[in-house]
Amino acid sequence: MILIIPDNYNQIIDNVKYYDGIILSIEKYSVNVRYQLNLNDIKKICNNLKDKDIFISINKNIENDELDDVENILLELNNYNIKGVLYSDVSIVTYKDKLNYELVWAQEHLVTNYETINYWNDFNVNYAYLSSDITKAEIIDIKKNAKSKIICNLFGYVSMFVSKRHIVGNYLDSFSIDSKGELFYLRKEGKIYPIIDKEYTYAFSNNIFNGIKEFFNINPNYYVCNGLLIENDKFSKVLFLIDSINEENVEQVYDIVNIMFDNIDTGFLYNETISKVKK
Repeated sequence: MILIIPDNYNQIIDNVKYYDGIILSIEKYSVNVRYQLNLNDIKKICNNLKDKDIFISINKNIENDELDDVENILLELNNYNIKGVLYSDVSIVTYKDKLNYELVWAQEHLVTNYETINYWNDFNVNYAYLSSDITKAEIIDIKKNAKSKIICNLFGYVSMFVSKRHIVGNYLDSFSIDSKGELFYLRKEGKIYPIIDKEYTYAFSNNIFNGIKEFFNINPNYYVCNGLLIENDKFSKVLFLIDSINEENVEQVYDIVNIMFDNIDTGFLYNETISKVKK
């Protein structure tokens, strides 16, 4: 099944027939996205997409003075047509007994093994959104041994880090440089990294991740296609191609998507994540 993370409203309405569900980001409490919604907007989308699996992302670290507000939001979502909530801050697990939807462990780079997934499953967390820092073999091993249902990335830019500091904004202020919006690009060693400086700073991979070649080999419960920073028409084309995929044409679809973009790679699917100090 295909979930999308939309970068704007048009990506939701233009591609309804190509996805099975959607991850919506709630304002103030979501990171690594540009498109954030308030509860009223989320409720409207839920009412209009009753045949879709809708997940809500509350994936930032929660401050002490935000706990009451987050609890109210979680309880309010009981009244919405949603499948579950993606969380990063473990405080959200403490509310599980009050919720009538599922929780998804989605701590970005930490969701890398089935032992911890099973630990959270014992607390009735029945979904895990896997990190993009692990290999195909590791994903398959997790899927084989995890008690929870598995979500993993299939297409899109991948988060590198989140910072509470306004890294770009502080730099511009220090040197009295005018800002040209919230999207910036860092050029380093021949690579270009997108950076979004909003309420937090989000940095993303220089390349768009394309895992389509392994579509039938990994086969999680949900694949995620992220529309962040992807032109709407190209995103629709990618979703159309994925919707038409079968075991005979999967490599052809993979190649077509590669041709559509000049910055595509397979992330760590075939290479272990090894960091070394540069000499």
